[in-house]
Amino acid sequence: MSRSLLFLFLLSISVSANAWQKKSIPIDTIPSKKDLVPYSIKIPKLPLLNKDTIHTPGSDNGNNNKNLLAFPFAVRSLETNWGFGGIAARFFKPGKKEDTTVRTSDVNVLGLYTLRSQLILVLSSTIFFPREDHIFRFQASYSYYPDDFWGLGNHTKYSDEEGFKQKQYFVNPQFLKRIQGDMYIGVTYEYQHTGPVTYTPGDLFDQENITGRHGGNTSGIGPILSWDTRNNAYSPDKGGFAEIQYEYFRPFLGSDFKFTVLSIDLRKFFKLSPKSVLAVQGLAGLTFGNTPFRKLEELGGTDMMRGYYGGRYTDKCLMAYQAEYRRFLFWRIGIVAFAATGEVGPTPGKFELDGLHYTGGGGLRFALSKEEKLNLRIDYGVARHSNAFTVQLREAF
Repeated sequence: MSRSLLFLFLLSISVSANAWQKKSIPIDTIPSKKDLVPYSIKIPKLPLLNKDTIHTPGSDNGNNNKNLLAFPFAVRSLETNWGFGGIAARFFKPGKKEDTTVRTSDVNVLGLYTLRSQLILVLSSTIFFPREDHIFRFQASYSYYPDDFWGLGNHTKYSDEEGFKQKQYFVNPQFLKRIQGDMYIGVTYEYQHTGPVTYTPGDLFDQENITGRHGGNTSGIGPILSWDTRNNAYSPDKGGFAEIQYEYFRPFLGSDFKFTVLSIDLRKFFKLSPKSVLAVQGLAGLTFGNTPFRKLEELGGTDMMRGYYGGRYTDKCLMAYQAEYRRFLFWRIGIVAFAATGEVGPTPGKFELDGLHYTGGGGLRFALSKEEKLNLRIDYGVARHSNAFTVQLREAF
């Protein structure tokens, strides 16, 4: 599909989606706040913590123009009103171009400006070195973006919704080294600066004494352990993925807050037939210490717990699980059905069986690249008190 056709296709979906809008129904065409770095925007997702990257790699036949993807896009949602931006990506292989065992490296630049004067700028890159013995991942962003907050806890009320604004800068380089087979060990460093939160004095941020509402710096470092046997980075039909990260934030590293974060991401893919796949995922996010607002765990969004607004439930710890049935129909068209459950809590010991939230739904898939199995994802998720219609590049997981 040409770049112009891709843009028109995304734009037509965005326009037609307006008829579906209700309260808390984001139309997400661009990265989620938790995966695009914690800066509070649901904008095409540029994941950092795994091998998924938005792109359709060009041919490695020496024609540089075929290794460059650039196109404008338009998006509309309750959060952004109309938004306009562009994305550019350069694809390359540091080693021999004919080596098909090494995945294509990339550098991505994305910008978005909305009619609500929201601005988001993102730079990200994933570089696979020869033989994939080493992997470098990098992401940096700036954002000024109004968002919504319902307070801390697993049972907050919709009537308590409070709007706020905040500026953020974020940098996160990661380096991984193969230790054996598909196992990697690495290190991650994260720096984030947040300005003071603009909110109504005396409301939730003050009532709950939210740490980090006056802004500050977070700076932390820690190890990564990653294992990946998926047969495709975008839409695998067999194999698995597991990654554990532990980040240590302390004043001697330049952090204004003293806390730690443990993140676990587990995925498994089962090929049920030549045209159908069952995909399952489990997520856990645990923070300990004086965790600032922008590092708290958030339930909801465009990938996990589709149907809930991203950050609808917020606290120091999270666990969530989802399953998705994917089936190819014909030409470039496929369908999916998904279901998820999860909850948040102040500590792992506060998780309760009767505190689980549930979502479910279905969607369509359009293969933008048959070779790379890169899909345009159109999902409709249904939660207890909200619904969400989302448009994204690549699968949810």
